[in-house]
This record gives sequence, structure tokens and C-alpha cells, in this order.
Amino acid sequence: MDVLVWLFLALVLIPANIYAIKWHRSGNFPLMVSGIFLAIVGVVLGFTVGGILVGPANSGQGGAIAGAFVGLVIVGNGLLYFIIGLAVAIGKLFTRKNSQV
Repeated sequence: MDVLVWLFLALVLIPANIYAIKWHRSGNFPLMVSGIFLAIVGVVLGFTVGGILVGPANSGQGGAIAGAFVGLVIVGNGLLYFIIGLAVAIGKLFTRKNSQV
């Protein structure tokens, strides 16, 4: 069961991280917006995984813990992207040079 949780996280986070960085470098999508979107999707995926793994015949503590873990890891990744994107935006604001001086 633990392997499935790690595989699910790898299948979700690796492409999400690759595309977020790729879109940020091309200038199509800001990193902050990517982080917010990933945090929102993380909450939805956490509830979905928890709902799938908690069965009606058992108490489902393991499935609930796995769903919460998946949600927290994805939300944490999204918040990390948001903070990094905010730092990059502030850094660009202060390092921009005026050419009219």
C-alpha cells in the first residue's frame, strides 16, 4: 500500500514539476500561479485519494492517512513554488535597471 502512495506521488509531482519549470522558463506561466494551482489541486487530490482508499467495509485509517499525506506533500510543493516565484518576482523588481537615467 505504501508503494502505491509513493508511485502516485511520483506520477503526479514529476510531470507537474517539469511542466511548471518549463512554462516558467518560456515565460508562458508565472511560477507563483503554478504554485497556487498546484496547492489547490493538492487539496482535491488528497481528498480523492483518501476517499478511494477508505473502504466502506473497514475503518480506513490507513487510507485516510495516505490521502492526507498525499495532499500535504502536493500542497507543500505548491507552496514552495509560490514562495520561489514570489522571490524571483521581487528579485526582478529590484534588479531591473533604468535605461533612461
